[in-house]
Amino acid sequence: MKSDELKNESWKEFDFDELDLEIINSKAYHSANVEEDNTGIAYLTRTIYDNGFNMCVKNNALKINPANTISFGAESAHFFYQPFKYITGNKMYYIKNVRINKFIGLFLQCSLQSSVEKCFSFGNGMIPERVKKKKIVLPVDANGEPNWGFMEQYIKNIEQKKVIDYIAFASKKMNIKEYQN
Repeated sequence: MKSDELKNESWKEFDFDELDLEIINSKAYHSANVEEDNTGIAYLTRTIYDNGFNMCVKNNALKINPANTISFGAESAHFFYQPFKYITGNKMYYIKNVRINKFIGLFLQCSLQSSVEKCFSFGNGMIPERVKKKKIVLPVDANGEPNWGFMEQYIKNIEQKKVIDYIAFASKKMNIKEYQN
């Protein structure tokens, strides 16, 4: 699928609740109260960088958020798909739904981000009540329901193209290196 195929899809605005998306207030852990451990669990904060990742910490009886969720921070106004279990800092939330997997999670992340662009700022944080009021635009099937299959396949195709492009790039670099020796 090419990006042009997005234009060929039918789209519809959905209320947050129509999609059975649940927003959960993540238990907050202050960085001073967690111990860094490179083999531990991911600790996410309200940054807009690195998928929200701050560091890995020891799992000392922490309340861990589930994998396959979409995290967001009140002030950062950025959504991130989380493929692994994690904990968070202050004023962090996550969205869960049984349909979210790697591919649908990445598609939803982009759709959610588009729905809140330029809507939130410091002092006007992205809290659950405000997020739920936003419309989410998604591709729909013939019945006007979210086309989860299209979303999943679209992201799989993007990933597959990236892998093919990388293999071609790496192969070219390897061949050039062989001739330089």
